[in-house]
This record gives sequence, C-alpha cells and structure tokens, in this order.
Amino acid sequence: MAVAAAGPAAAAPRFVCYPVAAGDSVTALSVRLTRSSRSWREAGFQILDPASAKFIPKAQYRRIHPGWQACVVETLLARGVARPPYQDAAPARRPVVVSPGSMAPMGWWSLMTLCSGAIAALLLIQMQAEREAAIARALRTFGAAFVREFERPLIEERGRRPAALRAELSVRPHRRSLDVLLAPARGRNYPNVADHRANVEYDAGRVMVLLDDRRFICGRPEARGEWVRIPIRLVSDVQKEGGA
Repeated sequence: MAVAAAGPAAAAPRFVCYPVAAGDSVTALSVRLTRSSRSWREAGFQILDPASAKFIPKAQYRRIHPGWQACVVETLLARGVARPPYQDAAPARRPVVVSPGSMAPMGWWSLMTLCSGAIAALLLIQMQAEREAAIARALRTFGAAFVREFERPLIEERGRRPAALRAELSVRPHRRSLDVLLAPARGRNYPNVADHRANVEYDAGRVMVLLDDRRFICGRPEARGEWVRIPIRLVSDVQKEGGA
C-alpha cells in the first residue's frame, strides 16, 4: 500500500506557493495569480497554513491570515501570471515549490499509517492462528502415535482384534498440551491405574522412549473415571510436523 500511495503522490502536479500579505483576500489572490476571480474555488488553488502543514478548508477562506500561503497548481498558474511582479522586489515573497507528498502530516500519510497498523494487526492475528494450528497438528499427530505404540503389545499379545483399548485425545493448543485418555476395551481390565498403575506408568515411559520426540514430555498417569489420563506437554517450538 505504501508503494501504491507513493505512486499517485509522485505523479501529482506541483504547487507553487506565495505568501499571503496583510490585507489580501482570496479573491484578490485568485485574480493576481490566475487572472480569474473564481479560480480559488478549484482544487488546484489551496490556502496552506505552514505552521500545521495543512490546507485550510475552502469554507474558511473568508478570513485568511498573513503568513499563510496561496498555493496554485502550476498548470492553473500558467493561465495567469507565473511570477507576480511583487516577488522580485521582496526575496522573502518568492514562491516555494512543493508537492502534496512533502506536506506532512497530510491525508496520504495518515491513511498509510492507519492501514499499515491494521495490516500489521491482521498479520499478527494470522500468524498466531497459523502457529496454534501447527501446534494442534503436532499434538494430534504425537497423540495418535502414542496410542498406536501403547496398544501395539496388547494386540500382539492377545491376538488381532478390532481394538485392544479405547482411546480419545483432548488437545489444547493454546496451552501446548494434550491429554491421552485410555480405557480398557470391552471384556478387558487394562489399562487402569487402580489395579495396574506400575504397568501403565511403565508403558507410558516405554512409548515416550520409542517415539523419541524431545519436544514432548509426559506427566504421571491418573484415573479419570473409567479412563486413564496421560498428560503430555509440548515444551519446544514446532519446527516441523511431529509424529511417526
């Protein structure tokens, strides 16, 4: 947007500005500079307050003050007098050539600042959303691998059945954490921490060693009704998709 804004400003016609003297009226300035009493109504004729670097609204032209400047677009000035007779007699009155882009703060710069701030905020929001999405994917991938490796010995030991246990994943990307919830399949009693805490803790540790992903750490299993809750946290930045 900064490039787009700079383009029109660079291509805009230049203003030639003349100091307003005591007793000047906007009509007299218009006649003097353009040979037309109505030119001051055009966009190419503006009154500038150098102290604030802002153009005065045309509705306030009835009272103009010495020290302000009457600025006329060069093409409009060409229809009248390019150099008023009084300017050579007083060097301080010589015209100053300026462009809209050099008179700050002006509308373009305010708009650019506002838009830049909005774009930066949107980019930050987008980056945060993408980061949380990446964390969620990494947690789900690791959780699925954890369940698969935890269940593998049970399937091999008891024969290939549809499932050796029930499993659910609770993912909280904003907390960079994951709960792996395990429960025995129908007709079985493992895993549970009431009767087999040592075995559950051993299997959880075994799975973490097999997966060997140091971005994650595993907490102590605990009972959650009929489920075993195994808390897992992501402790380092996500640089790639995790999991097996």
